[in-house]
Amino acid sequence: TVSVLYWAGGGRDLMEESKTPRCDWLALEAKSLVFGGLDGVCTTLALLWAGVAVGGLTNRTLLVMGVAGLISQGCAMGLGTYLGASLETGCNQNGTRSGLVMFASFVLFGSIPLITCLPPFSTPHSEQKRLFLCMGTSLSLFALGFLRGKLTKDNPLPAGLSMVATGFASASISYSVSLCLKHVLSTPTLPLLT
Repeated sequence: TVSVLYWAGGGRDLMEESKTPRCDWLALEAKSLVFGGLDGVCTTLALLWAGVAVGGLTNRTLLVMGVAGLISQGCAMGLGTYLGASLETGCNQNGTRSGLVMFASFVLFGSIPLITCLPPFSTPHSEQKRLFLCMGTSLSLFALGFLRGKLTKDNPLPAGLSMVATGFASASISYSVSLCLKHVLSTPTLPLLT
């Protein structure tokens, strides 16, 4: 069992680490931080990419939709985490902290791509909008992965790059679905959608 724990810990002795109490509450909430942040970025990116793919939506409309989505979905994620953690531990204090970390991470990291809807990044040209959106999203995902690496005592640079790859793999699916739906919904043979 010790060798399995040693291997699972990437060469670190997990038995020893578990004996050492960690006082850093944020490190204890790393799961909520990473889950909330990644979901916030990917949700915002999916919304903005869909808006860019469909076209015709102003930056103001995208910004309003993005902020409304961040707040409502962030609340849902935070409350869900609170309820789940409270059930698991039977302790409302742990659930409250986990829920607040989830909400804050979702909103904080998810709001970074929304910056691309504000001047000087807002542009009517969809190619430039996509470029700025990719840059803002990359920054947000890298910051989240870098922080995860710091909290888990892993190398933060590969952790940041890994988070960027994970986020864009997820987001590329939503962008592809947006393009497919745009094509399908623009077909004149769909009388129910006109």
